Amino acid sequence: MEPQDLYTEVGHNIRRYRRAMPRTQQQVAAQIGLSRASLANIESGHQWVRLHHLYAIAEALDLDSPTDLLPPVKPAPEPTEISELPLPKEGLTDGQRLEVLRLLSDVLGDQEAGGAGSGV
Repeated sequence: MEPQDLYTEVGHNIRRYRRAMPRTQQQVAAQIGLSRASLANIESGHQWVRLHHLYAIAEALDLDSPTDLLPPVKPAPEPTEISELPLPKEGLTDGQRLEVLRLLSDVLGDQEAGGAGSGV
């Protein structure tokens, strides 16, 4: 996930929880020491939320943990059986073949998500 997408999702989650309370941006911003405009920018993804503000926002919204505001982590792909790898059996150990598979999965997973790849 690209950083901007992460912050946009966090902002949307903040807005969703805030509206469910219901509380205004001004009320939450005042409670955590931000301007209403800053909170609006965080909710829209235009401003990245600082870690200490994430904790304060979670507390202001009566959440159990700041992680409630984070998007779910994409699960790692299931490893492929070694015999299914399109690699020669000669010259690589099983561990090396699994590492190649992991690297390929990372690159392919990034491409499917619209990312630029892992740089490998």
